[in-house]
Amino acid sequence: MNLRDRLHRQPPPTPGGSRRPTLPADWPLAVRAGVEAVALGWGVVVLPTLVLYLVDSSRDAAAALTLGGVLRTGTGIWSLGFGGAMGSPDGDYGTLSLPLLGLTLLQAWLTRSSVRRARISGPAAGAIAVLAATLTALLIAVATHPADSRTWTAVIGVTVLNAAVTAGYLQRSGRGWPAPAAWQERRPRWLGAALRIARELALVLLGLAAVVALAGLIAGSGRVARLHDAVAGGSLAATVGLVALQLGWLPTWMVWALSWLAGPGFVVGAGSVFSPTRVLAGAVPALPLLGGLPTAAVGTWGGALPFVIAVAAGIVAWRHRVVLRELPLRQAAATAATVTALLGVGVLLVGLAASGQIGPGRMAEVGPRVGYVAVIVALMVLVGAGLVAVLPHPRTRALTRRGVEATAAATSAAVGSAREHLKTRTDRR
Repeated sequence: MNLRDRLHRQPPPTPGGSRRPTLPADWPLAVRAGVEAVALGWGVVVLPTLVLYLVDSSRDAAAALTLGGVLRTGTGIWSLGFGGAMGSPDGDYGTLSLPLLGLTLLQAWLTRSSVRRARISGPAAGAIAVLAATLTALLIAVATHPADSRTWTAVIGVTVLNAAVTAGYLQRSGRGWPAPAAWQERRPRWLGAALRIARELALVLLGLAAVVALAGLIAGSGRVARLHDAVAGGSLAATVGLVALQLGWLPTWMVWALSWLAGPGFVVGAGSVFSPTRVLAGAVPALPLLGGLPTAAVGTWGGALPFVIAVAAGIVAWRHRVVLRELPLRQAAATAATVTALLGVGVLLVGLAASGQIGPGRMAEVGPRVGYVAVIVALMVLVGAGLVAVLPHPRTRALTRRGVEATAAATSAAVGSAREHLKTRTDRR
């Protein structure tokens, strides 16, 4: 029996023993999972930053004295993935708080991998793993906190992310809380259908956003290349660092692309707007990724682009048409309404997560026009999923047939009454 199996093996209860709560047997593995996940996520940012600095530095004594500054810079960049911010509004360069959603996704993957390798036994061990992750993030923030920056929010972000990923893993593996598992087995059929449709539609919207984002980068490839050459200056280390940084912002760029597809678009600086029907641009930072910003509206047909979301919702709902038709009409309508609410709230949250600041002055307002985008996406989803869920439903067809028959009967009766009335008037004459 190896160490992992010995730690997971619970000792047999002693008769008449005390029932005081004790640590789970695998608590060392849980601690390791929490520390490992956060340390790896931080190292993924800090170590390349340090390597790039050493490559570009002269490696003399004066350069060695600034290694602490490099670590603090790396911690500041790391905090951008979890709600942190670098710089101060009063500084020359303002505040950088545009979230690195790519780093957020990477941390979620690292957390899931660490928890899965540790084979955490249950909620108690999961809580220990989350606590270890929180303390590790707090230690990093305290030890390498960059001046005039906000890293304490990264501790909260890491805690929430690790708790969500750990709880999700425990529930899926059957080692979580019994109440949610029992509810999942007893949940109504229409709710299960709504969750499946919402999950598939979210993946479809992700694919549409990726297509729009890629199209923007291809259309602006010339500007992207020129900005990249101007910023990197031909240095290999600067090129690698610049590409890595922009990969972290690529999911953020995809959220902007979805906002553009929905119609309201996004802003890069106060007073600007980038949407299919209107482009009002201004000066932006020399970030190569921003070279893919649209330079003009797509034309009059740009107003029809949001209906692509409605079509996508209709196609996804049509794939589940058999289940929707077997449900009562009210439950089918409730399914469409639930899908609409889930997607609307989801778009609202990711829109907020893709908003921030990238400099002083007007650059303090950057990101999607969150409220408008969430409303438009919800409306399009309601149209697409609602029509498929309600119109082809057998109950709807029966009601329609009954209404048509009643209308035809009423029309025939009215025509007959009119004929009798005319006949009576003719006989009187």
